Amino acid sequence: MPAITNTTTTEDLAAGMDIEMVMNFQQEYDRLAEILGIVSPEIIAAGTALYQFKVEGKLNTADVAEGEETPLSKYTTKKVPVGEIEFKPYRKLTTAQAILKSGYGPAVLKTDAQMLKDVRANIIAKFFAFLAKGTGKAEGNATLQAAIAMADTELDNAMEDKGDKAETIVHFVNRTDIGKYLAETPVTVQTVFGMTYLQNFLGMEHAFVTNKVPQGTVYVTPAENIHMYGVDFGALAQADIDYTVVEGSLIGVHHEPNWARNSAETFVGTGATLMAEILDYIVKGTFEPTAAAQAAKA
Repeated sequence: MPAITNTTTTEDLAAGMDIEMVMNFQQEYDRLAEILGIVSPEIIAAGTALYQFKVEGKLNTADVAEGEETPLSKYTTKKVPVGEIEFKPYRKLTTAQAILKSGYGPAVLKTDAQMLKDVRANIIAKFFAFLAKGTGKAEGNATLQAAIAMADTELDNAMEDKGDKAETIVHFVNRTDIGKYLAETPVTVQTVFGMTYLQNFLGMEHAFVTNKVPQGTVYVTPAENIHMYGVDFGALAQADIDYTVVEGSLIGVHHEPNWARNSAETFVGTGATLMAEILDYIVKGTFEPTAAAQAAKA
């Protein structure tokens, strides 16, 4: 007997779960992109080399007599290779026994949510590895606030020397270092892409608080120096590796039963790479953490 018209099938439910996971991740990223002013991810082929850049050179200001040839100014862009954009596939298998014991929500949906958080955490960890390569330094400050002020100053100087100016400066601070300020000052705290986000706090217009920043350190860079790259899921679909995506997707998701193992499988794929590109425009400020902060760290 044929199925009744408009019957909801397991395939329909799987597709709905795919879309929900993708949208949950995308909404988190969209908030980050809104803060940073990223219009959309730059889609490039998997295996494409990624570089950070250092611009060197200066303007030749020599006087030029009438009729003489104008001397050249020479600039070079040094490309520092930082690897390739990689497509990273992930897979989770939940057995029928686990679903029957704990229920579908805890066994599949909650673990799907944790899987997404872990994927996001890997993207963020790689981003901070890129930040650590920055060449700007504002070292040896006495306090966090001094480190912030001097890092901003060093960034402004570096950009001014190249005739540039930051539209928006973004700060990244260690959670332990800023804890005492949060305890003493009323502040609205948000969570954005797995990081604590503060606005207009301690002189910082945009501040992200995370344990990915080493204690006693603050990273400063212009928002426009931060770029997000992604891979083309359409190319995978041509090979019938058909992840569910939405426009501008940084991840793809697919759910299906594994009858041979009597289990439900969750597949997640991503090539998302967040990076700060111009090394001169990444400033690392350092300071001596307080005894209280060091004790909390221990």
